[in-house]
Amino acid sequence: MFDYTLLIRLFFALLTDMALLLYGIRSLTEMVEHIPSGHVRRLFLHAARFPVIAYLVSLIMTACLQSSSAMPSLLIELVSTDLMPFSTAIVMLLGANVGSTLAVQLLSFHVTDYALTIVGLFALLALMTARTRWRRVGQIMFPCGLMLLGLFILSQASELLANSAWAGEILQTGASSPLLLLLLGAALAMLLNSSTATIGLLLVLASRHTLPLVPAMAAMLGANIGTTLPALLAAVSRNMALGQRLALVHTGTKCLGVCLLFLLLQPLVALLAMCWPSPLTQVAMAHLGFNVLLTCLWVPLAGPLTWLLTSLEPSGEKASVCQISESAGYLLSSPVSDG
Repeated sequence: MFDYTLLIRLFFALLTDMALLLYGIRSLTEMVEHIPSGHVRRLFLHAARFPVIAYLVSLIMTACLQSSSAMPSLLIELVSTDLMPFSTAIVMLLGANVGSTLAVQLLSFHVTDYALTIVGLFALLALMTARTRWRRVGQIMFPCGLMLLGLFILSQASELLANSAWAGEILQTGASSPLLLLLLGAALAMLLNSSTATIGLLLVLASRHTLPLVPAMAAMLGANIGTTLPALLAAVSRNMALGQRLALVHTGTKCLGVCLLFLLLQPLVALLAMCWPSPLTQVAMAHLGFNVLLTCLWVPLAGPLTWLLTSLEPSGEKASVCQISESAGYLLSSPVSDG
């Protein structure tokens, strides 16, 4: 029998979760946007000279922001304005992919079980540092606490969903078609613009055995594609040639990786079951491993991929791409204003 009370509780729990999680992400993003542009520009231009450092900077910033589209959008802008070499932007995109998986690990290690305590401590820190030079630290930590609380509420809402008989029947019906779950995961991640929220929901459903492991893996792969689409649509709408190519690389590398693993879902699930007994840990580690695998595959090919994409453009634009390193070197050697 359909339970309307449960549906209402689930709706408001998910609404609260999304509000806290997305508000925390937006608050952190706005703090980064308020950093003087000259400081951000220097950071990225220095990092562009050393691919390993660029990769780590992108990974750390994405892990802090936990926004699936913030870093790709920023990199598309930098590439389009000739402030960063195309090959370095590819490396940083791959670092951002790994950084976006780290919040999911908090769920798999049950850190969010202490979310209320942590958010209370972060709120206290924000209050105590309001009139000191540590004010920025408090401002950063409190949104982090809100994100943890949002993930905790997500797990609670997912348990309500898992305990629902009608929801279980719907999920079991969809579980017979992994391709359908892949498309559903992509659509949900694109709608929420958050792989963390989407995969967090999958983790809890898998841990409660409401969603079998193979369809959960398929939906996880779909979520990885879905989070690349907003940046791709933004680049296309702004008609930025270099930015469009970088966005296509972002989506294309994910799609190729997803196609490969989707064909190997059954062996992959068997391998994960041998390594970790918990379905929650299996999905979380598969999400992390997928993005690490993309790094291993595409970082060595960043140079050839850049050459291939730029060789398909008219000579005038190729010259612009080739001059990026010289432009970056000039900007590094000249003073940069903070305005």
